[in-house]
Amino acid sequence: MDFRIIPWGNIHGKEVYLYTATTRNGMMCTISNYGGLIKSIALKNEDNKMLEVAYGFDSIESYREADYHPGGIIGRYANRIAGSEFTIDGHNHQLSCNEGFNQLHGGINGFDRKIWVPEIVEARDGVCTIQLFLHSPDGDEGFPGNLDVWLTYSITEDNQIAISYRASTDKPTHVNLTTHGYFNLSGFRTNVLDHLLHLNADRYLPVNECLIPTGELRNVSHTLFDFRSNKAIGADINQCNGFYDNCFVLNNPTLDKPAAVLRNPDNGVCLKLFTTQPGLQLYTPINRPNVYNPAIPFPETGNWAVCLEPQHFPNTPNMPDFPTTLLLPNGEYSQTTIITFEQE
Repeated sequence: MDFRIIPWGNIHGKEVYLYTATTRNGMMCTISNYGGLIKSIALKNEDNKMLEVAYGFDSIESYREADYHPGGIIGRYANRIAGSEFTIDGHNHQLSCNEGFNQLHGGINGFDRKIWVPEIVEARDGVCTIQLFLHSPDGDEGFPGNLDVWLTYSITEDNQIAISYRASTDKPTHVNLTTHGYFNLSGFRTNVLDHLLHLNADRYLPVNECLIPTGELRNVSHTLFDFRSNKAIGADINQCNGFYDNCFVLNNPTLDKPAAVLRNPDNGVCLKLFTTQPGLQLYTPINRPNVYNPAIPFPETGNWAVCLEPQHFPNTPNMPDFPTTLLLPNGEYSQTTIITFEQE
């Protein structure tokens, strides 16, 4: 495995780096300690050319301007918290608002906008390991407790990217971390409406007009949310205002069976996602982004990417019947997601 470290910039006196691993199977993956983000995933195609399947930018400034979190690690809390508040042990915590009255993806200055500290960076025995650390102070975006987070990427020769999260706190707090990649298996040359998606999920979370779950776990049978067998992204998309932005309840999530499989039938590129998380947010953006990368083609029409975000359910801090996101002192938050790429 070829592994390279390149300085990328300096923000407020903190060094930012790019870490690029190239596998013998032809995948090139670039990660940064800015936002803990995945900047690029490029696959070698049948013409021996590199196909970019994850949207990202060449400059830190573009990431700072972008309002859609491309490739970043989302925290403290992925997805939405209604009213930007929750209560722990009778004490109300008011969070920063960044989507109307609600908080989305950790607030105004979430984890994807922070500079993480590289602790372990090495390539050994066919595995590239990048471990990053972030300290989130008590009161960060309104969340209680000093939170320490360790993020570990492990990249292997068989085109596998493992993302492991660990966190600890000194006060009860809520934690929900995810990765926010924008994938297009055509290399962004066409939209994703023809991509075939399979989700191992019998239920999904209906939402209100603000995309906050109602609390119901509804069966996907006979609905446009049934992806239990391969279905084109675009098959039913016109029935949900032209895009999906919904959380699915995964069936017995495990690292032994994929929670999601995404295929491009035109070129045979296949993404498989495994996770320990109980939910998966499916997002298929149709709106044009506020910042583009001119080096990556962009579809002229239609939904331009697929986001598969493993996570706990939205608004869990205010929904006691959902699997808890409460982290206590002396406890440990621990989750893992694995993304693999194949040519079928």
